[in-house]
Amino acid sequence: MGAMLPAVRDGASLNQALGLGYRQVLLERGSLLSIVGPLAAAASQGIAIFVNLDAVEGLAPDSAALAFLATDLAFSGVLSVKPHLLEDASRFRLRTIQRIHALDSTGLETGLHSLVSPAPYAIAIAPAVAIPQVMPIIRSITGTPVWGTGFISSVEQAGEVLHAGAAVVSSARPEVWRAFTRTPAP
Repeated sequence: MGAMLPAVRDGASLNQALGLGYRQVLLERGSLLSIVGPLAAAASQGIAIFVNLDAVEGLAPDSAALAFLATDLAFSGVLSVKPHLLEDASRFRLRTIQRIHALDSTGLETGLHSLVSPAPYAIAIAPAVAIPQVMPIIRSITGTPVWGTGFISSVEQAGEVLHAGAAVVSSARPEVWRAFTRTPAP
């Protein structure tokens, strides 16, 4: 079974995730400026920090922002729907997660056929609850690890996504995070 990735938006949610023992988090939304200090401190302690470039405020979609995340803050990776940003991010040795919106079959197939080169570290399917239905299509095109992001509001939903083959599932709900800290590893 895969892993839970807490989606944090502010210092309070970051502290909750770290307090539960998580070693990786996704800054999904919010202002980078309001949380940059605690995130940088966490990264310096070996916590893997991933940033959603498309939704976090305070980051320009350019090489300077990517260099700042990689070099100055020592973050681990970035998530985006924009292939050109991910191609650029790989130059800075950031792990790249290409988000694909699986709202319909056309969106899913278009996204899968636009995977960047070099291949992304993972692809993030949104909404995550679609993964049980779309995983066969994904696997017919790529073996890249799949992350489920968006609309995970219960432990049951998270479990279904992981059971369907996702390597990681993300949720912004601390009650879901807590349940995964009590789940023994297989």
